[in-house]
Amino acid sequence: SIMNNPHSLDCPDYTGDLYTDERHALTEAGLTEQAAVTFLQNMWKKANDTEKVKWDAKVEADRLAAEADLRAQEEAQVAAIALKEQELITAEKEEMKKNKSKYFAVNMNRVAPRGRDVILSTAVITKLKKGEYIPLYHFTNDGLDRVDHDPTAESNNSTKLVPNPDGSLSWEPVLNNKSVSAVKSDAELSIKDFCHACPHMFTAMAECGWPDDRCQMFHTFWSNIQQHEYRDLSEA
Repeated sequence: SIMNNPHSLDCPDYTGDLYTDERHALTEAGLTEQAAVTFLQNMWKKANDTEKVKWDAKVEADRLAAEADLRAQEEAQVAAIALKEQELITAEKEEMKKNKSKYFAVNMNRVAPRGRDVILSTAVITKLKKGEYIPLYHFTNDGLDRVDHDPTAESNNSTKLVPNPDGSLSWEPVLNNKSVSAVKSDAELSIKDFCHACPHMFTAMAECGWPDDRCQMFHTFWSNIQQHEYRDLSEA
């Protein structure tokens, strides 16, 4: 194999003492001294040109081999990544088969269910519209259930005359005695019932035309109670 790049070699000085024997052999054959030097230079050039062709072929072969080796490495790397990804996909499928409840399809566009409808008795609505005190019990689940099951549960179908701000009189429905006796005071409500009742009453107040600042005042007041560190002491 060629060890040195023939493109970087220079033609020897055939006029020097080192090549005296070669020149003498050529002059003995009938060549002049200058012709002998030219002949030796041409022979070297011919041999060097042959070596250049071999060298260039070797360089090209080495380049192609290096490119092929690089491609093989890249293909092996791509294949390894693809295999790893396939292994992960297979493992994920196995995981999904084992734990179906963890991976079942979820409809993210589904609308969350709304809260229960707040249906109040006519007597409670009347008092709320007038801004009168209403026990929170009427807005607890138990209180709302009573009206859901029997819309007349809190009414005795009777009315009373009440004066209006302009001096006129109007008939107003009143709560029956049975309903009044069943009502728990605000202090008797559990923190759970209190938390259920507040948003129901807040919604009813807004629907009955209470001013925004009043509704916000109660919202803040009730929220502070619900977040207070002693809120559960009554149930201890």
